[in-house]
Order: sequence, then C-alpha cells, then structure tokens
Amino acid sequence: MVSLISTLQCVLRLAFALVLGHTAMQEIFTADPVLIGAIAIRTPGLATSILCIALAVLSIWLILGVGTRAVALTGFGIYAAHELLLQDFDLLGLELSQSCVLVALLALPLVFFGGGRFSVVSTYSREPI
Repeated sequence: MVSLISTLQCVLRLAFALVLGHTAMQEIFTADPVLIGAIAIRTPGLATSILCIALAVLSIWLILGVGTRAVALTGFGIYAAHELLLQDFDLLGLELSQSCVLVALLALPLVFFGGGRFSVVSTYSREPI
C-alpha cells in the first residue's frame, strides 16, 4: 500500500511543475486583445527566453521526479528571479508577494522531504503489486 505522504509529495511536485510551466508559457503566449478568445505568440527578449527555457526544463524534470530536491530549489530561485527581474517590481505589491509565497509553499516541502515514491529516480524500494 502506498503511503499518503508519498502521494502528497507527488501532488506537490506536479503542482509546482504546473506553476513553473504556466509561468514559462505565459511569457510566450498572450491573449490577443483584438480577437476574442484568440492566442497570439510573442517573441520575448533574450533574458526572458533564457528564464522561460530554464523554467520549462525544470518543470519537465519535476514531472518526472529527477533530482527533486535540487530541481525544486533551483526552480524556486529562477522563479523568484523571473518575478523580481522581469515583472514590474513593486516590493509591497500584493500579486508579487502572493506568487512568491505560493511557490515557496510548494517548493520548500520538496526541498526538505524529496519527491516521494513516484519518481523516475527514487531511493524507495519497489513494493510488490
């Protein structure tokens, strides 16, 4: 039987990957204000492209569970750098603080406890089916 803790670690890992992937795709795809419901593709600058590529790669690694502790810590750092460097920086801004707190709440349990049993690289022994 699979423990609840391993399942929660997997859910945290997938939620954090979803947040990182959404942030990366939000910089590339934008809603077209002229057409209702249409999506336009914009070309970001060099720094934004590098950060988006790093966030997308880290998101895939989190989904697979490769080196979850290091990837979660790196993802938190890159996300914080993305929010602080590329957005309109307002230290007391509610949206910025909420997004950084959300990412910290998703990343820190993964950094401390790992990705759980459902990882490609797992230190847990396999249970018989």
